[in-house]
Amino acid sequence: MKFSSKVLAVLTSTFGLFSINFAVSLPAIASVTCEGGTIHNYSNGSLASCILGQDTNVQVSSPSSGLSNFYCQAQKFISFDEKAQFTGCQLSQEIQLRKGNSIETCPAEYKVNVSIETNGTQSISCSP
Repeated sequence: MKFSSKVLAVLTSTFGLFSINFAVSLPAIASVTCEGGTIHNYSNGSLASCILGQDTNVQVSSPSSGLSNFYCQAQKFISFDEKAQFTGCQLSQEIQLRKGNSIETCPAEYKVNVSIETNGTQSISCSP
């Protein structure tokens, strides 16, 4: 009985490591369609900003605010920081932002800005 429980433990551990490795090693695929001649890159080659060629849904995940969807409008700028993290765009649809215990509505056509505070907290704001 001892032998079979040891074998089971090894197999379970091995399978668990294989599953974790498989889940972590899948590539992330992101696509932004930019209008020709509007692309601006950082010196490291990552995209700084461009004018979107089509409406684009950007999903941002953070431990503090969970998953957020931003519906970015075609023919308007979208921007990223040097680490290729989304920083803002002009909205094609209204979104709702949770701010503590309240909800703020950010209408279509408003600009949304996403940043990370020095303490690691995500900050989202919108303006006309």
